[in-house]
Amino acid sequence: MSLGYAIDLHTHSLRSDGALEPADLVERAARRGVRIQALADHDTLAGAAEAIAAGDRLGVRIIPSTELNTESAWGDVHILGYFLDPADAALEERLCWLRENRGRRIELMVEKLNALGHPISLARVKEIAQGGSLGRPHVAQALFEAGHVATYDSAFDTIIAKDAPAYVSRVGLTPLEAVQLVVAHGGVPSLAHPFTVVGLEELMPLIAAAGLVGIEAYYGSHPPAMTATCLSLAGRYGLVPTGGSDFHGRGEHGAPLGGVFVPPETIGALEARRRPNAAATMAAVSVEGES
Repeated sequence: MSLGYAIDLHTHSLRSDGALEPADLVERAARRGVRIQALADHDTLAGAAEAIAAGDRLGVRIIPSTELNTESAWGDVHILGYFLDPADAALEERLCWLRENRGRRIELMVEKLNALGHPISLARVKEIAQGGSLGRPHVAQALFEAGHVATYDSAFDTIIAKDAPAYVSRVGLTPLEAVQLVVAHGGVPSLAHPFTVVGLEELMPLIAAAGLVGIEAYYGSHPPAMTATCLSLAGRYGLVPTGGSDFHGRGEHGAPLGGVFVPPETIGALEARRRPNAAATMAAVSVEGES
């Protein structure tokens, strides 16, 4: 197996829409030469403890993270939250709300697909997810298995595309709220795969003012021009250029683990921008005031 780069700040496990258990994901990353890895499952930190334990055994530093999907006129704006605390109960409560909305969204999507003549079972979708945070990738896999699409990847461009009759919009955070949530809980927010944003130039000053710290300049499918744009935006707003594979292990999405170059100085630059967990501090003060 060929080696990748030592830093990968965007990976997913079975705790959301990836294909591998957290420990197996870290083991594969280690075999690829990754030494610093962010496990960034969608709307959950559930795999962090297992990943950290595997990382300790294999010499891989795991950064507990999450990827927050948002819903707005700006298109697919995803915010990566780095250095979050898996034991933060207030954060978990908020993430649980997001996952519940994800689950209801998928239920509605399955209902629409059945009504449109593309029958799949909600039970099978949940079985594919194996307890992870539900999302369109699990629906795509079920559609592929049922023969409704030629390939797993093609489902996202046809039956469950954003303009398709079966598509259901998310109920969740706006991009600004996602950035603010990460900051409030002591994390470091970074904009994931900026090419999916509609109106990037207009959105950037808003989320930068909300506390954005990084921008994913280094991404597998970025053409040189997009990387240059991201680096320019990083310079303009004082952001840290980040990067990662966005590895899922499903279909053709993302690059191989460690498959995207991330500058070594990125980790230190992100850590230097960490702030105290304001939400935890406020909760502690509230408890003291009641005692």
